[in-house]
Amino acid sequence: MGIRLEFVDLDRQFQTHSGPQPVIINDIPAFSESDMEKVNSTIYTTFSSDLLTNIPSCHCGEISGEYNIGVICEECKTPVESVMNQDLQPLVWLRAPREVSALMNPTVWGMLTEHFRIGTFSVIQWICDTNYQTIYGGNLSGNALQVIRYIEQLGIERGWNNFYNNFDTTIAHLFRMKQFRPKKGDKDNLQELIAKYRHLVFTRYIPIPHRSLLVVEETNIGVFVDPITTGVINAIRILAGVDTEMSTLSARTKENRAVRAIDGVYEFYKQTYKGTLAEKEGICRKHVYATRSHFSFRAVVSSITNAHNYDEIYIPWGVATSVFKIHLVKKLFKLGYTPSEAISLINSKARTYDPLLDQLFKEIIAESPNGRGVNATLNRNPSLARGSIQSVYITKVKTDPTDPTVSISILIVRPLNAD
Repeated sequence: MGIRLEFVDLDRQFQTHSGPQPVIINDIPAFSESDMEKVNSTIYTTFSSDLLTNIPSCHCGEISGEYNIGVICEECKTPVESVMNQDLQPLVWLRAPREVSALMNPTVWGMLTEHFRIGTFSVIQWICDTNYQTIYGGNLSGNALQVIRYIEQLGIERGWNNFYNNFDTTIAHLFRMKQFRPKKGDKDNLQELIAKYRHLVFTRYIPIPHRSLLVVEETNIGVFVDPITTGVINAIRILAGVDTEMSTLSARTKENRAVRAIDGVYEFYKQTYKGTLAEKEGICRKHVYATRSHFSFRAVVSSITNAHNYDEIYIPWGVATSVFKIHLVKKLFKLGYTPSEAISLINSKARTYDPLLDQLFKEIIAESPNGRGVNATLNRNPSLARGSIQSVYITKVKTDPTDPTVSISILIVRPLNAD
């Protein structure tokens, strides 16, 4: 079965939530200092020492200790459990406030606000948040003013509930505007995507990251927190207590707060993906691209001197015993070897030629799905220029264990910047 990206059904995710009862931030009072302390303990984790504790505790930290494992906390309704056993699924959710029709999937919100943007002016936010111009606004460009006048001429009323009730009509008008139309002959992929997943655009519930992922550090010289974390914490606090009996907020205020909460959650994920995960010093490069991944190897390259195809490579004997280890073990099982015997044979022949392993390597290559060889990705860091990563086929395992090089075609040396 193929794998593809699609929008998550957040309402269904909430309804099928397993584990402790979800905490709805709207229902937590936020009117006193003690109230805010409870809200904060629900949203993020505070560290006041250089050491991370591994003492079992409930979600809010009110009850802790090995002897309390399994005890349900009256405050957060979660059991005391080991830090290593805690599930990082969302425990705290935002709900559409009363008098607010719905919330929006943050991913969809981000796509719409980025698409319908003129400079720093967000058309979608201007339509949805009636305070947007006074809070975020400034000197608007001529194109932005034209869009505003056109929207007003169409009779589109500002406000989140109005946007929700007239979503299809409003979005259709925006897509037809010359400022946002694709170039002649191009398709508007976003318009097609929204139409396909129209039923998942709006939601009543939005999950927020697990509190262990949002960290505030208190030290003797001050409080330190990542700016990205500050943004999402503030976005969550906006809806804290809005549905409690003590709340006196008007419907319009709740609408505007809902918009800013959605935008804050989106910005958190956007900045996390862009900075923490994807940047050069980010987690993906640090722990995936720059480390030894499964079924991968690194070696010096040499050239293939005999007749060959440009996209085939020959790999060293020692490398093959490692990268094809699982394949070899399976074949040795079929020949009657025990697990320990198979692994012992492979390890002992990593630097010595063996006729049996040579025959098995040839079988692995011959049994490849395309018949051309085992498909591989050849990469020369830094992966900047086109051709620095290429799809190739392993067609041969070298039988000389003293040759540690990967042989490649001279025809693909230039884009790899290899020599």
